Order: sequence, then structure tokens, then C-alpha cells
Amino acid sequence: MYSLDSFTNVPLIISAVAGLLLISLLAVIKYRNTAKISFIFYVVLVVLIAGIIYTVSTSHTIYLACTILAAEILVLPYLIILASGISIKREKKAKQKSAEAEKAESSPGKADAVTLERYEKILAVNRDFTVKAANMFSDEDSLDKFLGYFNKKLTETTHADGCVILLADEFDNILAVRSMSGSFPPPYKLPDDLPHKPVRIETNFRYAQFPLQDNVFGNVASGGEPVLIPDSSKDTRIYQNGPEDFLACGSYIFVPIKINDEVTGVASLSRNPDKEKFGAAEFEDAKIITEAASTALKPLFSFLEYSEHSELTKEGDIAAKFQKQLLPEKLPAVTNVSLGCWSSTAENVCGDYYDVIFSRRDRVSYIMADIAGKGMNSFTVMVMVRAMLRLIVNTPQSAGTILSWANKGICAENSNIDHFASVALINYNPLNSEAQITTCGINPVLLYSAKTNTISKISGAGEPLGVEKETVYKDINIKLASGDILVTCTDGLLESLNEFGIQYSLTSLMKVVETNHQLSGRDIANRVKDDIKKYCGNTQQYDDQSLMVIKIQG
Repeated sequence: MYSLDSFTNVPLIISAVAGLLLISLLAVIKYRNTAKISFIFYVVLVVLIAGIIYTVSTSHTIYLACTILAAEILVLPYLIILASGISIKREKKAKQKSAEAEKAESSPGKADAVTLERYEKILAVNRDFTVKAANMFSDEDSLDKFLGYFNKKLTETTHADGCVILLADEFDNILAVRSMSGSFPPPYKLPDDLPHKPVRIETNFRYAQFPLQDNVFGNVASGGEPVLIPDSSKDTRIYQNGPEDFLACGSYIFVPIKINDEVTGVASLSRNPDKEKFGAAEFEDAKIITEAASTALKPLFSFLEYSEHSELTKEGDIAAKFQKQLLPEKLPAVTNVSLGCWSSTAENVCGDYYDVIFSRRDRVSYIMADIAGKGMNSFTVMVMVRAMLRLIVNTPQSAGTILSWANKGICAENSNIDHFASVALINYNPLNSEAQITTCGINPVLLYSAKTNTISKISGAGEPLGVEKETVYKDINIKLASGDILVTCTDGLLESLNEFGIQYSLTSLMKVVETNHQLSGRDIANRVKDDIKKYCGNTQQYDDQSLMVIKIQG
């Protein structure tokens, strides 16, 4: 056993005093609750102080060694427990905080706090679009300007590479592109015969019409819910046209445009595959902006509807008067041909006209045209198309070349109005009963064969007049026999609606022609007219209806 001298007692006494000071500080901390202190520390300090005092009083160092050992034994289990349990404790604490956060999130007060920023953003965007729409009411092209602003706002906010806005046609149940900007690889299957050139692809997209099914635009409109497609290569809803780089599809956002819970269009955004994919933030911004634009569109549509009806009532009366003057008063008599024609104009539309031009002994040109637009706009284009065709059919050029030349002339126009037309041109040679046919747009040409007693559509789909300057239209050459019938009409006839909103259709027209094939061309045309009147009843029609029946006799 070792003894202590007076010199050694000094640090021990100081240690004891320091220990008492530490116990005092721990007591203050416990009282003020400024930190969490384990009771182990209190016990250890008391043992150490007691050991030091006893060692000094007895002068035996063995007591000091035993005291330190006892303190270590007391602290060691606590440290072992702390070392092994800290990760579990933190995990438990993290789960507790997460649960508290979820509980707070679900509470009304917290929910209001979390969504306050979003509501403020929605209000700001709504104010912006409402003001823009109000300022554009008096503009002639207010809807196009508003959609252009909508397009720009979407593109800039989401940092998209391209944006396409489509609006629904309430009568045809289709979506049509109304605003398009930037790089937007078509997410639908392109026609097989369409050249993969940027200009041709964009033109096809810009004037394409999408049904409400079997394509991503129509599916979004039908479903009524926004869609985020971060990676189109893994999504079957996007068709990969490739392999050209400009056709490579990347990331897409589709948001339905709703007015009074009714889908009236689709706002679409694209981002190239070499860019960062669209995420939740861009998706949320697109939904907020589209919702604001939808709110502003309602009063704009109402104003435009009123304004258009008022303006068309004035213009329509004038245009309809001149439209009747363009139709031939007396149809020229052609050897061995029985001809029947009629046109029924819808209020304020003025879109259809037909013509019969006896240019020389071996050519009679039969024309059926449907001009896009309404009122004076469509009448102006009608006059241009009629004048060009009347001039060019007097040349020895084929039917396809005649339409191609007229198309170049229409495309050269720089007017702000749409100048598109669907045309069916039939050049008939009465000397050998041969016909050369070409079409553009959607006007069909039907052939009833007296030999087989069958009727079929012989024309194909083609770009309308005035879309693409370099479009070349093809010829269809046929030999006609006695009893054969050629029929052409405008889409307004085929889309005539009955009281249930169901269209008349090409099948109904073919059935009437086939049933009455033994009659003259004029009588067949009248039978079709009577059948449509019976089918539609008093239902209001929204497009001109025109028909031409050419029957070969003898």
C-alpha cells in the first residue's frame, strides 16, 4: 500500500473541488432543462469525489485506484448501450418526425400553409391570362393571338423544345392543330407515302386531324386527365417514326383543356431526347398554365361566337348572293351524258361551288370544289380558284397538271386568310368516252359500273389546294361504258346530321346511287337530295351540301 505526501494531496483536493463544481453545473442544467443529462454522470462524479476525499483522509492510493475502477465499471455499460443503440434511436426518431410531418400535412392548417404558394401562383397566372384575353377581344385574330401567347407561356415556363395546342371540333369529334411552335416530333404514325423531310412533316402535322381514339392526343382528350411521359422510348402511346434525328421522340407532357369540365382541346409539350426529361415541376407548371388559359378561353369563345355570328350574318348575306351567281345557270349539253347537279348552302358559310366547262370538242371539265372558311373569306378564295381553273382547263395539260398549276398559284398568295380548297376535277372526252380524274383534299369521286352493278370510291386522299407549293397531283384514267355513273360531292353532304347527331355518310350516298342507277343523272341527283332531306329532317346543318352526278348514256 502506497502513502501520499502533502505535495500529492494538492491535485487531489483540486480534483474534488472541480468535481463538486461539475455536480453543481449538472444540477443547474437539469433544473433549467437546457440539455438532456444521463443520471450515470451524476453517479460517476459522486463516486469519484467520494473516492478522492477518502484517499486524502486515509493516505492510501489503493482507494483512489478502486474508485477510478468503479467509475469505469459504471460508465462502461452505458457507453456500450449508447454505441450499439444510436443508429436504431436515430431511425426511430426519423420515423417519428416523418409521422409527425404527415400528420401535420393532413391537418387543415398545415395543408393551407403548404398549398398557399401554389394558390398564389395560380391566381397570378389566371390574372395574367384573363387580362390578355380581355385585351385581345377587339383584335380580328384574337383567338390565334391568345393561343400563340398560351403556347409561348407554356414553352418558356417548362423550358420545352416544342409546343402544340389542339382544339376540338364539336361537330366532327376531332382535334385540329391551332398553334404550333418549336421542335415537336410527331408522336403519331406518319403516312407511309409521306417523305421524311422537315417541311413536309411539319405541314402534315400542322394540318392533321386527330380522332378521339387510337392516338395520344385523342386518348388524352377522351380520358380528360393530364399525362406525363418522361421517356417516350418506354411508352407504347408514342409512335417512333425515325430513324431521322429530327423525328426522334423524347419527353412529352399532355394536358386537356377544359371549359366547364368539358374537354375542348389538348395542350402538348415536347423535349428532345438529348435534353433532361420533363419532371414533376414542369408537369405541375403545365397544368397550372393550361387551367388558367382554359378559364380565360371561355369568355373569349363566347365573345367570338357572338361577334362571328353578327359579322357572318352581314357578310354571309352578301357572299351567298354572289355565290349563286358563280354557279352555272344552264348546264351545257354533252353528247351521251346525263348530268345532275345541285347545291344547298348553309347559313353564312359560302364554301361550295361546282362548274362545267366545255373547253373544246374532246374535253368537258366537271369541277366540284369546297373552300375552307366562311363568309367573304371563303368567297374570295372561291373566286380565285374558279378563275384559275377556268383558265388552265383550256390548255392541253392533264387533269393532275391542271390542279398542280392551280395549287402553285394559290400557294403564291400572301393574304392573311386561309386559302385552302378541296377539288375534284373530271376531264371527260365525249369522243371516246374516256375520263381523266384528279382530286385534292377530301372531295370523293365514286364510280358505278353498269357491267358489274357495283359502286366504289376511285379517288384517293391528297393534300388540299393551297397547302404545299410543290405538291403534285396524280391522274386516274378510266374508260367509261354506257350506264356507268361518276359521282362527286363535298364533305358537307356526307356529314349532314340527323336529329341524333349521326352523319349521313358515304355508304348512304352509294346506296341511293346504286338503287337508282337506271334513272338519269338529274333524277339520281334529285333522289339523293330527297333522301338527305328525309334523313336530316329539320336538323340545322352547318356546312354547304353539293352533289354532281355524271351518267354515260349510249
